[in-house]
Amino acid sequence: MSMTPSRRKLDAVRLKHLAEDGWVLVYRCRACRTVTAFLASDVVDIWGPEMRVYEPPAPCGRCGGPVQVQHYFPTDLDRGKLRLRRPAGVRQLWKWEFY
Repeated sequence: MSMTPSRRKLDAVRLKHLAEDGWVLVYRCRACRTVTAFLASDVVDIWGPEMRVYEPPAPCGRCGGPVQVQHYFPTDLDRGKLRLRRPAGVRQLWKWEFY
């Protein structure tokens, strides 16, 4: 059975493509319902430019449950409201910031 063209387009999207355009990755845990948003350009150096967007790099950090991945293009309405998780410092320390 062959793959449909729409499925091939989804598999072709890599983290480097979203980082070039300024997209936000939103991870939602299905078990504990935790929502974490990352700026794609911040995590491209950490997770690698060839990472598939729809495959989460790790399970939930709180409960270890499965994670649902979405990507989102921020608008002007998100300024000051969208809470992002951003890398801070040389080691993998993280801080919360607003977009």
